[in-house]
Amino acid sequence: MDKAFGQFRAALGAMSLKKKISLLLVFGLMAAGFFYLISWSGRPDYQSLFVNLSAEDAGLIVDRLKGQKIPYRITADGSCIQVPEAKVHEMRMTLASEGLPQGAGIGFEVFDNAKLGMTEFMQNVNYQRALQGELSRTINQIDEIESSRIHLVMPEQTLFVEEERPASASVVLKLRPGRRLNQNQIQGIVHLVSSSLSGLETEYVTVVDNRGKLLAGRNDSSSVNALSSDQFMYQRRMETTLENRVKTMLEEVLGPSKAIVRVSCDLDFMRHEQTEEMYLPQNQVIRSEQIFNETTSGKGSLPMGVPGVSANIEPGSIGTDLNRPAVSGNRGTAVFQKQDQTKNYEIGKVVSRKVMPYATVKRVSAAVIVDGTYAPAASPKKKKAGQKQYIARNAEEMQQFERIVKSAINFNPDRGDAVEIQNIPFETAKLDDDIETVSTGGWAAGLKRFKFLFDFVLVGLFIIMSFLFLVRPLIKWLTAENPLNGEIIRQLPKTVGELEQEYQGAGGQISYMDQARQKIAAEGQNSIGVMKEWIKQ
Repeated sequence: MDKAFGQFRAALGAMSLKKKISLLLVFGLMAAGFFYLISWSGRPDYQSLFVNLSAEDAGLIVDRLKGQKIPYRITADGSCIQVPEAKVHEMRMTLASEGLPQGAGIGFEVFDNAKLGMTEFMQNVNYQRALQGELSRTINQIDEIESSRIHLVMPEQTLFVEEERPASASVVLKLRPGRRLNQNQIQGIVHLVSSSLSGLETEYVTVVDNRGKLLAGRNDSSSVNALSSDQFMYQRRMETTLENRVKTMLEEVLGPSKAIVRVSCDLDFMRHEQTEEMYLPQNQVIRSEQIFNETTSGKGSLPMGVPGVSANIEPGSIGTDLNRPAVSGNRGTAVFQKQDQTKNYEIGKVVSRKVMPYATVKRVSAAVIVDGTYAPAASPKKKKAGQKQYIARNAEEMQQFERIVKSAINFNPDRGDAVEIQNIPFETAKLDDDIETVSTGGWAAGLKRFKFLFDFVLVGLFIIMSFLFLVRPLIKWLTAENPLNGEIIRQLPKTVGELEQEYQGAGGQISYMDQARQKIAAEGQNSIGVMKEWIKQ
């Protein structure tokens, strides 16, 4: 050991100050890396126990972990708790048995430990708190929502329906960064809350975000916006259907990418209701009929003559005037008949109620551009270069295309529909250039598929160049030849070959080292060139 320390001190003393500092830094970095690896290997592997925790749940879970003396680590601004991997599943089951994490608010577990003698008011308050907490937990399951709070207003029930006030609810949503809710999700939240409370209508549910923006409520325009969006989507879907119908037919005839079709539809989204009442004079039926019939029959004469007393007194009765001529009457059988008839007729009528379609087509416009045909160029120079000559389509073909388009879009001149078809040459120079680029210069696109290999190659080259130009020169600099190295080498233990050389030298023979020195002194410049080549190697 003394000899080894002596050799080390001799080697260290032969180095310059810069080399000593460099050697010290290298040993320091190696020691630091060694201790870091030891501490890293002995450190437990942490795994997430729960993520996206609220502040209340995180505090309760940390208290439980401290009580059981389990190491933990808090990350993600306090919303994630990590424990050693061996304790993850055990702690999840243990905390789940204690009702942790609870989530946002308090749910129906508030009734697990109901106190004896609780008043009806406290029961109603706890029920409202539990319902609010359960709804909040359900809404938090949506990916775009980070947290939510719900306030329910549950009016008291009365004996009179007129005096009852409707229930209402307010929902505050905190969205995740960079996320937003669409109208379908907002309406889903509104209907979820309204369906969870008896007597709560959707129009009494107000939804706002964490910035105070009204998403749904009684005075919002969400329904109008949804209707406008549906109308736009319906119009766009109809236009796309007509475009595809025309384009597929033309491309089957002309070829792929030989036709451009655009269709515009003017739709009427006004809902019409019409009630019509028509009377049919030819359709008459008796509604009511009244007949009055009076008949009198008996013997004796009926009163006849001038109305008065004398006409109603029988001849020869007392008090009659004898000088007055008697009025003779019909002394046969007396019959009296009277008939009164009334008929009421009902005229037939038809009452019809018509609801017009939700969207009616007012006008359809179509614009179509078709490409022509191409033939080899007439000029020998252009023909040799592969250029083609454009040939326009004749009027007969354009008329055929126009009739096809009109039939495809249900053309109606009474509505003012319009169809415009033009024969315009498509841009072929760029297409030819693209084809040539793909055929000749498409190697760049092929190299992109091997980009991941280039990454590894670059990393490998970086490591090799760092070793060649940084590590290797540093090692050579540290191990450069020093005049004191001969003394250091002499203090090192001698090998068997060196002992043999000394033994032979004692017998009068020249050692190999002396022979080499003599050879170098004799050769001069040649030996210097050889030594330079050795150093380079």
